[in-house]
Amino acid sequence: MAKARTRKINTGITESGLSSSLWKLALPLMAGALLQDLFTLADLFFVGRLGHIEVAALAVSGIIISVIMMAAIGISAGTIALIAHFIGKKDYNSADSVLFQTVVVSVVCSAGMALIGLFGTDNLLRAFGTNPEVIPAASGYLKITFGWSIFIFIFLGLNQALRGAGDAMTPLKVLIFANLVNIALDPLFIYGIGFFPRMEVAGSAVATIISRALAVIILLRHLIFSHSFLHFHPGVFKIKPSLIGRMLKIGFFASFEVLLRQLSIILLLRLVTSFGASCLAACGVGIRLRMAIMMIGFGMGTASSILIGQNMGASRPDRAVKSGWKALKYYEMIILPVAVIFFIFSRQIVAVFSSYPEVVSIGSDFLRFIAVTLPFLASAIILGRGISGAGDTVGPAIMTGITQLGLRVPIAYALVLFFGMGSNGIWLGVNVSDFFHGLMMMWYFKSNIWQKRYYAHRAAL
Repeated sequence: MAKARTRKINTGITESGLSSSLWKLALPLMAGALLQDLFTLADLFFVGRLGHIEVAALAVSGIIISVIMMAAIGISAGTIALIAHFIGKKDYNSADSVLFQTVVVSVVCSAGMALIGLFGTDNLLRAFGTNPEVIPAASGYLKITFGWSIFIFIFLGLNQALRGAGDAMTPLKVLIFANLVNIALDPLFIYGIGFFPRMEVAGSAVATIISRALAVIILLRHLIFSHSFLHFHPGVFKIKPSLIGRMLKIGFFASFEVLLRQLSIILLLRLVTSFGASCLAACGVGIRLRMAIMMIGFGMGTASSILIGQNMGASRPDRAVKSGWKALKYYEMIILPVAVIFFIFSRQIVAVFSSYPEVVSIGSDFLRFIAVTLPFLASAIILGRGISGAGDTVGPAIMTGITQLGLRVPIAYALVLFFGMGSNGIWLGVNVSDFFHGLMMMWYFKSNIWQKRYYAHRAAL
């Protein structure tokens, strides 16, 4: 008779010193977030050697994927909130059940993505105002990514489930492996080295999909056979509409927030493309670099959300509140030096990804604008993520809509069309929205409205 598996449990999240618990989660989560973004940065590095048209294709593809992938963000938000809640209550079987529901929802969403990949990529690119010369390369990239998105959805869902349970190290180890595979495969498929076909931009999509597929296999093996924080076992292989409904209710507004955020980027992209392929490429580089520093914040914010979710589940709201403020303080200590580096060395940083003079000039201006409001962006990221761990995704979505659609887009259009500021008007619109978003999120976290939303979810569960 097979020996029963034991379950790993991280009791320090609700019992040990707050700072030490936060850093034990945050360090691997921040490293994991950077490694997650390294997928796209590695693609950008290798594709950048092909030319600025190819960089523009990768840039617009990344923005479209971010919009479509909002479903995955919603799933992960609902997964973390529910698993953190059940782990905090020490209801481990329910946490395992949430894990399985995450896989079910991921499979359904990936099927929808595959249909878009088969029939809708060219129309999507035209809707985004993509230059005709960029469409062929971007379309090939999107068809592959959408068609095999099941690995992206499940990869993200399993990672976030383990993190919600308090296991930050297993996802980190798997991400390291996946990134090494992606970096090794990128030049082979992009440039056609040896017997590999030369696929250029589409080759970066193939490399990413293969690396994530291998990572999914490793994660599934860990959850089925190893002494994990969460377990796949016969008792959880049952679809539970009530749990899926609660997950989607939490995840809907997280997805809606991403939609609002990306919608603002789409509307700004119409302005960016009017300045030509060089400006689009520069914007793509700037957005990727901005996202890289945001990913560190997402790691710290996710640590905050796990601490907040599990401590609320363990009926320790005061400790949950302290978790959010400590996470913000520590992230500000990281982001301020980065902002200085972005501002001073902007040209050198952009030149790493594109040697085209016009791209470097426009991109360095964008990077300097980004640097100015990074401290306010920190507040929006950390506290917004933290609140989502308690199941409140409504407040962050509302504030994102107000600042990014109500402020960012109108200001950018006005500065470009009526004040003739050129591409700098777009970057200034981003600055204004980040400034007010950070201030509003601090106010909301202090108000404790999010705690009331948590108790409403708790009552429903």
